Amino acid sequence: MTTVELIKKVQTAFQNVKLEDGVGLWEGQGLDDYSDKKTILELRKKDERNNWNDIPYKDISFCQSSLSFFDAKGMRFCLPKFLLFDILQEQIYQEQGISAPDVIFTLCYNINGEYQKSRFSLFSKQQIECIIYFLEYKLQKILVEYKECSTNSDSTTDDVYSDYDYIELNEAIYEWKQKIDSSKF
Repeated sequence: MTTVELIKKVQTAFQNVKLEDGVGLWEGQGLDDYSDKKTILELRKKDERNNWNDIPYKDISFCQSSLSFFDAKGMRFCLPKFLLFDILQEQIYQEQGISAPDVIFTLCYNINGEYQKSRFSLFSKQQIECIIYFLEYKLQKILVEYKECSTNSDSTTDDVYSDYDYIELNEAIYEWKQKIDSSKF
């Protein structure tokens, strides 16, 4: 899948998603910072609630730890912007000088644990498929890197099979596919 195709998949899968009463980007940052209730309420007022496309990448970069504090509504609303940031990270870095947060960890680590299950519970089949496409896209990037390295050093690409990121992505893809197979949409 090309970058353009993946971006379109993200845009389509998450179009019209609203934050509603979920934990947003700034509120999540406040939770990570152990802010008091008054501060959290103030941060909550800063959160974009209607159009995740309107969240600036600089805010995502500043509040990147919010990924660990989103509830199900916050995850469904904010994740697409994190995905786009990751996909476009080189371009955004060149234009704005900010780095993309690590969204892979959130999508791969302990995804069948109760906390993660609850945070991923509102995704539609189309949104889960989009996550799988994203993870497969990242997997392909690793394969391309290994292929380029093997071409340049006259070696094989077999080392990829022991690469931690490659293994982690494959396992996560399998688990996300299981979510589709076992869910009723």
